[in-house]
Order: sequence, then C-alpha cells, then structure tokens
Amino acid sequence: MSEKNDNRKKTNSQLIRIEAIIREEKVHDVILALNKRGVPATFADSKGIGTGEKYQIRYGRHGDITTMAYSNRRNVVTIVGEDKLDEIVSVIKDSAAVDKKGGAGGIIVISKVDEIITI
Repeated sequence: MSEKNDNRKKTNSQLIRIEAIIREEKVHDVILALNKRGVPATFADSKGIGTGEKYQIRYGRHGDITTMAYSNRRNVVTIVGEDKLDEIVSVIKDSAAVDKKGGAGGIIVISKVDEIITI
C-alpha cells in the first residue's frame, strides 16, 4: 500500500532549527524580540539539572527550605533560513542575557532541517 507524501516539504535552501534553553524569566523578552522580526517561535517549560539556579520550596511550620535538584527553564524553538541564522542567534543572545556583559542566560542549539512534514 503506498502512502501519499503531499505533506512533505523539501527545500532547496537550507533550513535551520534554533533551540534556546533559557531562564524562565527571559522567555517573554526572547519571544517579543523574535516577534518584532517576524520570526515565529514555540516555547515550552522544561527542567534541567545543569549549573543554573535551583528551584526552592518552603515547607513545614518553621518555613524550612528545600533546594530541588533541578532548575526551571524554557525552551524556545524556531526554524529559519540559513541566511537569517546569525541575525536570529544574535537576537536570542541579546534578549536572553542576564546582565549587561552577556552573562550566561542559557544555551542555544543549532541543527539542520532536512525535511518538514505538516500534519
């Protein structure tokens, strides 16, 4: 039985997937900066066990504090053409930085997109 592949899209120009794993308080700034440039993005909550600030909870009568083993993060994902890669990475870095010196606000992962299938 053969399936129709009408929903598959291969492109001549190289598409690039950019995923930024950033501090949760920076997601609004990043999404806003991408939106100003007309670049759509998706974001999701995530938790990580990296070196970032850990989530803390207060419990009990004495207000004891427990530090969890993970950090709350947000993943922001977009797909752009290769020609916009440097610009969009720069926009994400600038809007996700936690201080004026460009301190660590997360990481950016870049990968090539071979095919997109719409559903």
